[in-house]
Amino acid sequence: MRGRGRGGHQSQKGGNRGGGKSSGGGNMLDGKLQHKGRFGFLLSEAVGVADVFVSGPTLSLAMDGDRVRVRLGGERNGKRMGEIVEVLTRARTTAIGFLRKAGKYWAVVPEGSDEAQAIVVLGFAPGAGEPESGVLVAIKIERWPTPTVVAGGTVTKILGKASEPSVRLSATLASKEIDTVFPRAVESEAEKMGLDPTPAQWAGRKELFHLPVFTIDGADAKDFDDAVSLEELPGGHWRLGVHIAAVAEYVKRGSAVDAEAVKRATSVYLPGRVIPMLPPKLSDHLCSLRPGVPRLTLTCWLDLDEHGAPGKTVLEETVIRSCRRFTYEEVQEILNGNEVERVTPGVKAVVLRMGTLAKMLTKVRMRRGALDFMTTEYYVKMDEQGLPLLVLKRPRLDSHRLIEEFMVAANEAVARHLSKNKTPFMRRLHETPDPARLQALQEEMGQLGIVAKTSLVAHPVEGLQSLLAAAVGHPFEETANIQVIRSLKQARYSSEAGGHFGLASKDYCHFTSPIRRYPDLVVHRAVKGLLKGDKMSHVSGIDLEGLAVHCSERERGAAEAERKAVDMARASILGRSVGEIFDGVVINVTPSGAFVSLPESGATGLWRGANATIGQKLKVKLTGVDEAMGRIELEPVKDSLPNQIRVTPWQNKHKPAKPSPWQKRRRR
Repeated sequence: MRGRGRGGHQSQKGGNRGGGKSSGGGNMLDGKLQHKGRFGFLLSEAVGVADVFVSGPTLSLAMDGDRVRVRLGGERNGKRMGEIVEVLTRARTTAIGFLRKAGKYWAVVPEGSDEAQAIVVLGFAPGAGEPESGVLVAIKIERWPTPTVVAGGTVTKILGKASEPSVRLSATLASKEIDTVFPRAVESEAEKMGLDPTPAQWAGRKELFHLPVFTIDGADAKDFDDAVSLEELPGGHWRLGVHIAAVAEYVKRGSAVDAEAVKRATSVYLPGRVIPMLPPKLSDHLCSLRPGVPRLTLTCWLDLDEHGAPGKTVLEETVIRSCRRFTYEEVQEILNGNEVERVTPGVKAVVLRMGTLAKMLTKVRMRRGALDFMTTEYYVKMDEQGLPLLVLKRPRLDSHRLIEEFMVAANEAVARHLSKNKTPFMRRLHETPDPARLQALQEEMGQLGIVAKTSLVAHPVEGLQSLLAAAVGHPFEETANIQVIRSLKQARYSSEAGGHFGLASKDYCHFTSPIRRYPDLVVHRAVKGLLKGDKMSHVSGIDLEGLAVHCSERERGAAEAERKAVDMARASILGRSVGEIFDGVVINVTPSGAFVSLPESGATGLWRGANATIGQKLKVKLTGVDEAMGRIELEPVKDSLPNQIRVTPWQNKHKPAKPSPWQKRRRR
């Protein structure tokens, strides 16, 4: 999530931002470099093009994660060879590594690299700490490598011993350039905005104080950026209102708060802790749709017919006063027909109607080709001291589906409206999967007895839908869902036209979370400009595609940091259970061994040297834990290993002819 810009959000460097696309007459390939010390791989993102082995002098031009252009050569030992001709974008300006003394000088060896990738220390920042050989440090790169000169930089912080979990977490955040504190200028600017809007600030906006509007969030949520309402129209039609915090009203281009929001691009959610994109004065107060207080909003009104099909869309600047802060559990109680305290009959009736509409929206999406996944989600419960206590499975509730369906409907409606009015905005793209990966998935699932009704390659939508349906109730259902997700491409932001494969949307964007995602804020500015008759000023002086690439990269970095933090928390909890036996299932096989998932906690551990089959179920013993790295090691219990793995086609005699997608949880 790098590619930081100046003023107009320019990307860090030029070059082909498409990533993984062939160029230069077919003998060039762009992609991300995976550095392995004295050799590396260009990770191809071009359909049907294999990764490229890179070695030799040009390897010194780039660092791990950089996006580079490679000139393709011949083959050696079955590997396609190449050499780096240009670094398109740098992955980061900060590296994490071990401090080493080299004669009179200090150097930093990045984690996972050898001495050939060492970065010379040009200096230590004031307050960085006392140098000590072997400790983890963060170094800001100020001199990029060339064929004759190694990289150099300034050590900004001495993190500490790598064996300490807190140091590892700090290193993870620093490696992704995730700042845990806001600059004083940003905090000061946010403080001047106050905690509540004044009547003068909502003059000219449509007041919705008469309408039952409420938020639905997790019990531990601190910021509330979306609220919903629902009105019945004649003929069995509906008017859905999705009211989103008007962050663009406060965060102006050119401000200190905006510059910091661009840099961060997203909030980061760690166990028991949030690192917000916006200062808490905004994210937790002024822009948070708290109950009982006026809040400025941007509303998407979406008319729907009696079957849930979308009709007219109206976008409007509004002001609301939320009448209730619902938790998912409370809404689920109402949907189940139970009583919830402090809920008026009118609001209860609205919630019940929302439950009916949400089911209609699900059916509409599934009919047009959306994918729906049945995967278990986990969260870490922390104690009062902020230490991991236990890992819990997140329940699948209809109330989760309700709010998701409404947010997807609003995102699609806004994208359609902006596209129709030829207003530039940041889209959310999800491209069609690589045919080679789909073919491999079909063969792999067939070996587990999960068979699609048609070819995944020839008919990816129908094939994947039928494959997921065939997995419902199957012993390997969870494995099948995981493997399908892995076969898909990552969604990304872009200024270019395109749809969302997983949601079967021709136009899609992120509009509903401007508190925690910068692309949503960009979309809000596009809507505000359109409402004022100005379709272009919100992108004036901005490299919109460069900003989209930056936001995509920041999103991926945040997700990696979040996974790492959860893995560390899981390892800390499982450290109390070394030697115990667990049920496991093989989810991936590599040359190093098999990765086995423990369904009760969601942890994944390595069974070294294993010759296993994906989907294989077995009992494993927890043999070791590295809390600082978030890793666990497993070995099978011999009595649980079958002599030969046999998988036969499986049929669920009790499976309904058309499994209801309402009973499955989708991740998007």
